[in-house]
Amino acid sequence: MTPCAEIDSGPADVIQTPHFGQIGWDRTAELFLPGGLPGFEDERRMIPVEIPAHRPLVFLQSIERPDVCFVSLPVRTVLPGYELHLTEDDRAALGLDETRDPEIGTDVLCLALLLPHGGSVEVNLDAPIVINLHNSRCVQSISPSTLSGYYRLNHGGAWEAAC
Repeated sequence: MTPCAEIDSGPADVIQTPHFGQIGWDRTAELFLPGGLPGFEDERRMIPVEIPAHRPLVFLQSIERPDVCFVSLPVRTVLPGYELHLTEDDRAALGLDETRDPEIGTDVLCLALLLPHGGSVEVNLDAPIVINLHNSRCVQSISPSTLSGYYRLNHGGAWEAAC
């Protein structure tokens, strides 16, 4: 995976966030979303933040708007046999080779965004954030058909706002 940001460190760039405090990162950790995310089209630069105590969660922190942060999980932690289906437009936006399917973990990282749902959370595996691990370009790949669906993840206690 692209190197993640480090909390309370002093690399090349620093952002002050309401959720994590000061985050420092190197430019090699930046993710570029050519079209942003649906509903967040202006969010084109993010950094992935991993906190060891919260693994396998990956926080996608906006660089332009410190108050915008998305919580995600690698799709295969939710569904181990997950298969990625990319459109031609997604492949082009990611800069992927059209002659072969990308391999999750080698060529791309697929993250499912977590959405609050009552006392649990849901993930939509039909719209993962796909990150090209070779150039840090990413898209939210929205499937034209229902392939995997929503999964609800239950939690035994009270949920706390992380982002």
